[in-house]
Amino acid sequence: MRIILQFALVLGILYQPLHACRLWAVCVKSGHSISTLPPEERLIILDELTSFYYQSETMQNGWALLGYNQANSDSVTPIYRSESPAIEDSITYWNSVSTLIDEDNHTIGIGHLRLATSGTNAIPNPHPFMFYEDAQSYSLVHNGTVNKDILYNLITNNGTDISWLIDHEPQTFGGGSWQDDGWSNVVDSDLLMLYIMQNIDASANILIGLETVLTNLVNEGVPLSQLNIIFSNGTNLYVFGGNNGLSIAESAEHYAIMTLPPVNEYLDWLGIANGEMVVINENGVSYYQDFASTESDDPHILAPELFKMYPAYPNPFNGSVTISMDGATNETIDFSIYSLVGELVYNTIMTGPNIGRVEIQWNAKSTKNKTVSSGTYFVRMSTSALLETQKILFIK
Repeated sequence: MRIILQFALVLGILYQPLHACRLWAVCVKSGHSISTLPPEERLIILDELTSFYYQSETMQNGWALLGYNQANSDSVTPIYRSESPAIEDSITYWNSVSTLIDEDNHTIGIGHLRLATSGTNAIPNPHPFMFYEDAQSYSLVHNGTVNKDILYNLITNNGTDISWLIDHEPQTFGGGSWQDDGWSNVVDSDLLMLYIMQNIDASANILIGLETVLTNLVNEGVPLSQLNIIFSNGTNLYVFGGNNGLSIAESAEHYAIMTLPPVNEYLDWLGIANGEMVVINENGVSYYQDFASTESDDPHILAPELFKMYPAYPNPFNGSVTISMDGATNETIDFSIYSLVGELVYNTIMTGPNIGRVEIQWNAKSTKNKTVSSGTYFVRMSTSALLETQKILFIK
């Protein structure tokens, strides 16, 4: 069976479109950074990056590597962007691989091999595309080509509101204004990143923002095969694309994503389904079938459920404290506060569906409206399947 699978993978590689970028990413499981993985796990990642290196022979417009670590997600920059194929830039490539694997406690790594299909081949390698907001560093690598006019019209509501592009100008690399001659230097993936961030800002939710963007592009006639992306906020990898446009594998201690995975005995690679979104983080994987829906103008409620609770502020607090969460769940969410000894102090129920940003203010009073004592309390948000907790300190 393994021989058959390997043969199928080889055929898949041979019949991939010639004019396509190559993507790679890795996310380690909880309790590790790449540098603390067991030697056999690091060798598997090195094998992936060796395969990536040799694939650069046909990727004439450069390569890039990016690493995230949990301690610092603000103002993350790529380890290196090169304008040459990695195979012609081997010393820098392998030094960058060493930085990613051995240094800075990286938990997520992302790579891109460039073959330019929009903009101009003469511009510096712009991948991965970065966007910085609220102490977060967002990144995008993209394999495919999207008509820039389609993206412009979606971002600007057919040219009636260019404020987002005024505030977040596309890169032209010295070619002049993007509203004039510089437009020829603008890369479609740059506009795609700006469109994604516009919708994440509007919905205050990454998954809903991505769903809106990808659904709109599909409705505009963009084939799913041109929308192979890996998007990240430094905590999650959001993987989307056409049928087998990207493949995913899981080892004992990490997850890997590649456009063209190596054929070896280390991992069993599985291509994503057409239009599937896969969300990967240190705790596991979530799958969203038919993510870019064309059945309705309204994004559907996502399943499986998820939510994330953000650090309470102020903390410690005297008076009231605000707890925020991002949710995408059909269920009710139980919000509870417990004392240090486990006594239920406060409880409220948020009826479902819950989508987007929710803020709850607690004024240090119990469900019976009595002010609680100074001390440590535990905040708990849960559905039937998910649980988030954090500690807060009340000081009178």
